[in-house]
Amino acid sequence: MKNFCKRKIISKDECLHDLESQLQTMFQAFSEAVELFEQEIVLTPLASRAKNFEASLLNSKMMQCIQKYFPDNWRFGKYRRFILRVKGYNVLFKKLNGKDMPMNVKTFLSDAIANQLQYSLFNDSNEVIDPIVFFGYRKDRFGNIISPKLVYIDENHVKWIIDSNDIKEVKVVSSMQKNSDGLLKIKKKASEEKIAN
Repeated sequence: MKNFCKRKIISKDECLHDLESQLQTMFQAFSEAVELFEQEIVLTPLASRAKNFEASLLNSKMMQCIQKYFPDNWRFGKYRRFILRVKGYNVLFKKLNGKDMPMNVKTFLSDAIANQLQYSLFNDSNEVIDPIVFFGYRKDRFGNIISPKLVYIDENHVKWIIDSNDIKEVKVVSSMQKNSDGLLKIKKKASEEKIAN
């Protein structure tokens, strides 16, 4: 592999701050996609389902819901990879294995992604510094779709994870303080309080 520089390295806290409102919407889109998937999968009998039908249908429902909630932020990248580009992040959507790594065939591009290398995800773009994160899910042994989460991978290892608990419990803003419950709340600047009154 050629020597590529690294993309921008980000921490979990940075991502929670940068994508504060978008994360909530991503999880909402995922829930809606699963509902649509469950409604539509039963319309095709088991004997009539082509190879990878379920994965393809769920992927299509996820694309449909992301397109609904982020109509101006999605693109198809190389190899028709569906990518949400929002606030300086490239978000890819994948089923995850038991170690929260994306399930895919190893290729040059998948290796570059797993190592946050500056290799373009798009045919027509040289923009290669934005970090890549995965919005993924797993399936339990009964075939239920579970554990939606945002996963940041570098050096072929999961570096951090954001799940729905992180989003419900943390409200990150530019200036904050803890209240008596230990939850974070917005601390308004004096100029903002005057405008509000």
